[in-house]
Amino acid sequence: MNRPRANLRRTASSLVALLVAVVLATGSAPHPTAAAAPLQVGFLWHMHQPIYYPGENILQTQAANRYSFSLFDVHNQRVGPYTTWPRNAIQAGLGLAHLGAQVSFSGSLMANLNHLESAGVNGGMWSNWDASYRQAAQWTTALGNPRLDLVAFGYHHPLMPLLDERDMRMQIKLHKYAHQQVWGPNVPYSKGIFPPETAFSQRMIPALAAEGIEWAIVDNIHFDRATQGYPHTSASNLYPPNPSDQINPDPAASGGAWIQLNNLWAPSRVSAPFSYRPHHVQHVDPQTGEIHRIVAVPAARYEGNEDGRGGFGALQYEQVMEQYRHLNTDPTRPMLVLLHHDGDNFGGGSEAYYHGNFQNMVSWAAGNPNYDVTTIQDYLDRFPAPDDALIHVESGSWAGADNGDPEYKKWLGDPNAQGWGPDRNSWAVLTAAKNRVFTADDLAPWSSIANIAQGTGSPTERAWHHLLEAQASDHWYWDGTEVWDSNVTRGANLAVVHANQVINAAAGVESTPPTIFLPQREAYNPGGYEFGA
Repeated sequence: MNRPRANLRRTASSLVALLVAVVLATGSAPHPTAAAAPLQVGFLWHMHQPIYYPGENILQTQAANRYSFSLFDVHNQRVGPYTTWPRNAIQAGLGLAHLGAQVSFSGSLMANLNHLESAGVNGGMWSNWDASYRQAAQWTTALGNPRLDLVAFGYHHPLMPLLDERDMRMQIKLHKYAHQQVWGPNVPYSKGIFPPETAFSQRMIPALAAEGIEWAIVDNIHFDRATQGYPHTSASNLYPPNPSDQINPDPAASGGAWIQLNNLWAPSRVSAPFSYRPHHVQHVDPQTGEIHRIVAVPAARYEGNEDGRGGFGALQYEQVMEQYRHLNTDPTRPMLVLLHHDGDNFGGGSEAYYHGNFQNMVSWAAGNPNYDVTTIQDYLDRFPAPDDALIHVESGSWAGADNGDPEYKKWLGDPNAQGWGPDRNSWAVLTAAKNRVFTADDLAPWSSIANIAQGTGSPTERAWHHLLEAQASDHWYWDGTEVWDSNVTRGANLAVVHANQVINAAAGVESTPPTIFLPQREAYNPGGYEFGA
């Protein structure tokens, strides 16, 4: 619920107590004057289900009892988020000029829902499941941008920082195709991407730029950890940053501050306004010097995590954001608090989140001139990042995956004393398989993205279909349970069967170079320490 405003008739002693509390919370005295511009608030709701068994659709996998639980139930429990609830939330805020939300909707989830619809599962509850999304995606803001921005994504929810440019681009191409098939030609493809698992690395930039992506959402702790003067604490459950990442100036030295947030789980301090402002990031090709740039849009790590518990009321918007709003002093670059989380799990996927709580948020924003709810594209159109606002960001992902460490250990766990680990083994198998697929593609290139999506067509197209299935990050995230550990190898083997048809027909003639998995180092931060080391 909205916290009641302070009574203007506080006693002098109450004001002193309030001043002390604010100083302790923010490290500075409160600023009695209003900030120069409204603080901007945005949303990212993530929707995803994988292909649970490479080589099968959801109907086949359910019929074969591959899992100890019902795949139909998993989807049926999320009917609201996958159909009407996001539309309903946005509709409640149509009176606000810039209100909307970003939704990342994986291609594999689209495929699953299409199969459930065609089979009439659960009394036909999935009939016309996509209609409300199409409707809301055609509502526009005051600037003419979609109020429901169905952002770019990797079709099978891959961990993009550990892929090559070639398969990163194919995952996006496949998602573009699914986007057009499901949402229709009246819903343009987004200019921005939510990388699966919020996993970002600057090595992704050439692939993203080549696919027309202009901005990417990045967890803002990776802005903070890439600064000089970062106040590291082990309470963050992250080891100290690598000093080679810490090349941005200390934000506190140029009018910013390191804020310890209260009234939510926030074990480490955040920099404001620095890590709440979009910046340019770039990749420089080490061989050619070619530069590719996109905009990194910071997602508020701790605030987003709290909003995912249930939305307005679970996250005390005003109580939390007032702790740094006094630093929002530049009207050309106001702070953006982007609340990113699953839109189909826990409190963030509940009926209350999208209806009563979101309606309360809309009422709060409509009556509070200090805050403005916006889509990312509206924000960037109004407040573009200056050309000289160029920073480095640390690699990493979101808080719920080993706290988003720069080595992606949730998906690339350290090997045991003998040098073996299930994650490394899966990546080794996948690396070998992708070299076969790349070789087949060089010998007999794919021509139909529709064939790749459907697993039909030429041997090369069928090989790509299965390789991309094998890359779903779910296979590593849920390892140790059910059949997840074997899914990478299962998909890779299916891909190799088709790739080998092309390679064998070439009788040893090929020019594809070796495929090398991204080199790793231990420790990640030489001269520092990692937990347990």
